[in-house]
Amino acid sequence: MKKVSLKFTVAVFFICTLSFVFVNKSSGYTDTSTYKVETSAEFLGQEDAEKNLQKLKANTGWDAVYQKTNEYRNIYNMYSGGFPTESSVKTGLQEFENNTGINADYVPIGTKDYYYYVSSGGFPDKSRAESVVQSFTKETGVSAAVEPINTTKDYYYQLISGGFVGETKVKAILNDFKTKTGIEGTYKPIGDPEKYYTLISGGFNDESKVKNILSDFQQKTGINGTYKPVGDPEKYYILTSGGFSSESATQANLEKFVTETGIKGHVKPVGDSVDYYNIRTGGFGSESLVKKYIQEIKDAINLTAEYEQVPNSTSFRILFHDLNSADREKAERHMTEKNWWFSTAKSDKQTYERYKIISDPVLGMTTVNKGLEFFKKNSWYVSYKETGEQAHTKFKIYSDPILGDSLLAKGLDFFKANNWYVGYQDTGKEGYTRFKIYSNPVLGMDQVNKGLEFFKKNSWYVGYQKTGDTGYSSYRVVSDQVLGKAQAQKGLDFFKDNGWWATIVNTEKTGYSSYRIETGMTLSYDELLKAQAFFKEKGWWSSYTSEKQYLYKIIIDNVQGYNKASSIASQIKKDFGWNVNIVKIKDGPQIMYTDYGLTFNDMLKKQMSVNPQTDSPGYVSLTYINTANSTVTADFLNVRSSPEVASNNIIGLLEKGDKVSVIGTEGNWAKINLGWRNASEDETGYYINPNNFSIDSKYYFQYLKLSQYAGLSASEINTKILNGKGILEGKGAAFVGASKKYNINELYLISHALLETGNGTSELANGVTYNGKTVYNMYGYGAYDSCPVSCGSKTAYEQGWDTPEKAIIGGAELIGKNYIHRSGFQQDTLFKMRWAPTASHQYATDIGWAYKQVNRMYSLYTLLDNYTLYYDIPKYK
Repeated sequence: MKKVSLKFTVAVFFICTLSFVFVNKSSGYTDTSTYKVETSAEFLGQEDAEKNLQKLKANTGWDAVYQKTNEYRNIYNMYSGGFPTESSVKTGLQEFENNTGINADYVPIGTKDYYYYVSSGGFPDKSRAESVVQSFTKETGVSAAVEPINTTKDYYYQLISGGFVGETKVKAILNDFKTKTGIEGTYKPIGDPEKYYTLISGGFNDESKVKNILSDFQQKTGINGTYKPVGDPEKYYILTSGGFSSESATQANLEKFVTETGIKGHVKPVGDSVDYYNIRTGGFGSESLVKKYIQEIKDAINLTAEYEQVPNSTSFRILFHDLNSADREKAERHMTEKNWWFSTAKSDKQTYERYKIISDPVLGMTTVNKGLEFFKKNSWYVSYKETGEQAHTKFKIYSDPILGDSLLAKGLDFFKANNWYVGYQDTGKEGYTRFKIYSNPVLGMDQVNKGLEFFKKNSWYVGYQKTGDTGYSSYRVVSDQVLGKAQAQKGLDFFKDNGWWATIVNTEKTGYSSYRIETGMTLSYDELLKAQAFFKEKGWWSSYTSEKQYLYKIIIDNVQGYNKASSIASQIKKDFGWNVNIVKIKDGPQIMYTDYGLTFNDMLKKQMSVNPQTDSPGYVSLTYINTANSTVTADFLNVRSSPEVASNNIIGLLEKGDKVSVIGTEGNWAKINLGWRNASEDETGYYINPNNFSIDSKYYFQYLKLSQYAGLSASEINTKILNGKGILEGKGAAFVGASKKYNINELYLISHALLETGNGTSELANGVTYNGKTVYNMYGYGAYDSCPVSCGSKTAYEQGWDTPEKAIIGGAELIGKNYIHRSGFQQDTLFKMRWAPTASHQYATDIGWAYKQVNRMYSLYTLLDNYTLYYDIPKYK
């Protein structure tokens, strides 16, 4: 077997002919660059940064750190003067926070004392005790609460109404019950659930009509709904008439058009505008003379003129107003014959040669035909055209879900009464139409009777039952705790003044007699001003302290891929509201996938059908080799592609006495040289499976996109690759420009040019005179083996490559058009060149061809620091 040897240059492509077309589908690139996601300087001080960092970690589990920035803010602590009680400072604090939006706290600054509360004797019912609480608070300024006293208990009862139809009705009754009795409650469905239905009308023409019908339906049935278009939308058209000779006639025809068709429109002038002129003569000696001349003009040329007295003169002059061009010429000719002085000027009047009627946009061909009929009936030309817009002309009404057969019948009757078609369908959902009211438990028969009275007064059925629980029938009033016995004494005096027993209780807890509001060291300058304004407005004393506080940001580092970084940034923004930036730390490969539309086994089967070749050694069992003379000792001996027994690695068969060339051993296997031979399934499968090659190895370059600009720096190319490369030295910008312009990997172009020009030293590269002009050829384009210089320079001359830069850029255009981007092949990676899913138009039979071609480009990439690798990886089903 002989290898098909192809050099990785454009010259390879000249021998290829278009033999097939295949279509594959590629997805977008997956970015594998390394990023960090960092917030802006959001956090004031290390404590705030640490708190939010822990919150981020707890909510997301991400590994993150915070970092101090060079930014800082002056922050302030605002504090008030003293408030006499804890309750007053709480009130002041609440007012401060409500008015300024600034969080603060209060701290004690006065003397310490005990807390006391006042406890009353018993009241017969809870409502009475609650009334006492209101009076107590009003007179003393001290809040209080009601507590039961463990004396007489009574039973709790629950009231249960009869059934009510409709959830809306039972809600209203329950609210009225609560208002009039003070008894809370709820409602529950009874009976079996009923179905929900949707009514669907027949079609109605005209959207305005269906809107009116829907409104009437909702008013008469109480059922809400909507309407939806039916069928495909129709197009809007504009009708345009032929031309009419005058604006007034056109306007009259438009009014007739609107009246007869109901289609509105407007008049539009067409053609050139018609100019009109004013003429005035010189002065004549008397009024009688000028009148005489006006009559002569009427008799001679049938034009009507006027006259006026010349300002500041006893003379009179003749005036012509709004003459058309023909009348102007008649008047000017007449006055010239009379040898009168005159002047002519355009008047303000303007008309047009013709006018057209333009309709407003009309929907559908039915309306268009109505308009066409009007013009055709009058024997006037008319045309129409689409506006590009569409709308529906037919609509159906859909009700909101209707609960129960009764309401369904009401909706059906509305449509049937108007002789309109209507249908309905089951929504698959159910609900209830009847409900009962259940009161919350009430204590004692007094409360029960109050609830019974409400229902009986409205002639509604109601019953009641014991819940099994019991409650208290006596309550006392207990004040909030107050600081100091003097405050407690005020509460005690309230009860004594009303003749009620009460006592003061010492809680043994202590508090302070004075408090102040403090914001803490958290305020910005604007917040400080806002706080100061509040205290000033209230007439309260205040002051502040300040300090410098640095800002921090939170960083999530070493994020792989922009999509992941973007997802993290979005989640931070959504969950925490922090502003974030995404910063690339290190460029990584951009990976896309091409779907070959085959399973791996189908692909392997296709490739095996065209006899792929390899120069890899074979393996035979050492047991059956006479190592003294390198001959086979077995009657038949399988040759395998790998040192193991497998069903898919047999590549040949030797017979007894065959000589072999042993080039090494691996365990109990002899490695033998077979030259070029058919490749096994096992060997072929290795090279067509991208999973066998690491993205970190140079062999991944067989998937490098040759149709993708890699973002190289021209200066870095010049310094690290083209330095000392003859005519190519300093031409990095030309290669980058060609790559950007024609979407070709720039390092591929450079590799190609270096190979073809002998590192910039070839005769073609350094300029050849052809037809008296010096031309350049950097890629060996057209430089056939039989006539490399003459044919290559002829191609360069025909392409206009009269500078090295033009040769670099122009040659790249041909490479892109004829090879990299050639329609039908899409073979823009080394892998695609070697392995096509149709197993035809492949650039070599050697299964290792793409694998072996990567060395030159890889070695050039290792010289560079700044670039982006774009890979296109095959994908099997």
